Amino acid sequence: MLEQIAYLAQIVGVIAVVATLIYLAIQVRQGTALLRSESRQAQLANDQTGVYKFVEHPDLGRIFSQTETPSFEDKTILIFWMIGQMRAREFEWLQYKSGAMDKEAWESYRGVIFFVLGTERTRDLWTLCNLYFNADFVKMVAAMMEGIPPTDYWEKLQEIG
Repeated sequence: MLEQIAYLAQIVGVIAVVATLIYLAIQVRQGTALLRSESRQAQLANDQTGVYKFVEHPDLGRIFSQTETPSFEDKTILIFWMIGQMRAREFEWLQYKSGAMDKEAWESYRGVIFFVLGTERTRDLWTLCNLYFNADFVKMVAAMMEGIPPTDYWEKLQEIG
């Protein structure tokens, strides 16, 4: 009889361990989903901030695209806007590399890099400031931009009536 109680206790113990493992797996999955959700919220806020800077400073478009050399102040405005945008992309890339962001989300956010580095001017400014970014991120950006011609976005925007 005592032996049967011991076996029963072992079975109950095994069931308790399995139930605990299932519970912990569910908790980890929920925690991962929450982390990804919070990460996406931060990324969305970063993107909106960058867009709103164009609303607050519409001259950014002019500085991006004008043929004459911008003033020192204008170049300063543009490079610091770029640093903010590229820092956001660096954060997102690090989130992707760590597994906190899936490939599809990363690829949608990284598309902004093509816009930010869409002109010869911004590419020159990136060369000036990329020393302050993660070296692997800079390499990834260089590979991504390899062979990509400057955008005609600004000319098309100008042509719209």
